[in-house]
Amino acid sequence: MSQRNEKAALSSTKSRVRLGSVRVRTTLAVMLVSLVLVALTDVIHLRHQMQQRQEGIALGGGLQPAASVNKVGFALNPAATPEAASPAAANNALTQPQAWIDWRAQLPAIVVRDLALVLLLSFVLMLVLDRMLLRPLRRMAQHADDFDPTLPPPEPEPRQVNELARISHSISRAQQSLWLQLQEERRHAEQMRLELERQQANLRQAEQSLAQKSQELGRLSRIDGLTGLANRREFDEALRREFKRAQRQRGQLALAVLDLDHFKNFNERYGVAAGDAALLRFAQLLSERFKRDTDLVARLGGEEFVALLPGFGLGTTQNLLEQLREDLRELQLQHEGGVNGQVLTVSIGLAAFSPAHPYLSPQALMQAADEALYIAKHAGRDRLSLAASSGVPERA
Repeated sequence: MSQRNEKAALSSTKSRVRLGSVRVRTTLAVMLVSLVLVALTDVIHLRHQMQQRQEGIALGGGLQPAASVNKVGFALNPAATPEAASPAAANNALTQPQAWIDWRAQLPAIVVRDLALVLLLSFVLMLVLDRMLLRPLRRMAQHADDFDPTLPPPEPEPRQVNELARISHSISRAQQSLWLQLQEERRHAEQMRLELERQQANLRQAEQSLAQKSQELGRLSRIDGLTGLANRREFDEALRREFKRAQRQRGQLALAVLDLDHFKNFNERYGVAAGDAALLRFAQLLSERFKRDTDLVARLGGEEFVALLPGFGLGTTQNLLEQLREDLRELQLQHEGGVNGQVLTVSIGLAAFSPAHPYLSPQALMQAADEALYIAKHAGRDRLSLAASSGVPERA
């Protein structure tokens, strides 16, 4: 708003400067025209006087005595002069020099009179021009400078019908039309702004919803839908990552593969819903037992689970897994077709990476744990078996 006011003030100042310059030029032009008119009037008057004097001398030259002199100071009797035989020549010789002498004598009075006439005529002409031209122009300029597109223009004043009044009325109507168009454009712009804000809000909401769904999809793509544990994809990435870290830091990494004994018989005997409930309860047991930030428990599929334990060796992991087997027994999940015909049990295969027992790749470590699980199953199930490279006997 301040910048707009400064621009309006600057425009008004420029308009006043232009009008002042126009007024000065108009004044000079009026004075010049007045001076030319007065000068032409003097020249015409002088020529008229000279013609009258010549006509008077030609008509009354023989009636006056030779010694008589007219009021302008030259002889009028041609008989008293040697050139009496030629009256026209004598008249021309005497009249023209005397007329110029008289004109020079009267020149100061003529100059004063002309200046007075010029000033008076200029003043009168300026009054006429100011009232008929400059004043309406100033009003139109002021009206244009005061025009603010954000405010409705004033109604045109009823004035005497003339060309400038018509121009002023046309300018007022143009300003009124421009203001109405501006108001319409502002309303349209406001509607567009509101619509844009609404669209932007919808877009932000859609982006947030899409981001949430993308996160949810990413999470679901890495989580088992039934148990809420990590799935095979998440486990494979974690195994590669932790294996490289153990190799780089020469640390320890334990990997256990767990399989519920005779679980297909469990589903056939008690139903899929009971089987899902048993899987969920076992997954909760794994999460409670291995709850460090670095621990990863995943469901590989069906009744097979896996536990990835960075920083743990064989001894510590073996004790934890044995305790897990006992905790599962204490749940007393009835399984008449199980190992003992009483409760649900689990078989475990365990392999561990360490500087003393290194593996060449994550796949080799996983294969060693699978082989240990195979051994546990063929040894009678419901037991923990260590990988062959560990050199530690299995526990029943």
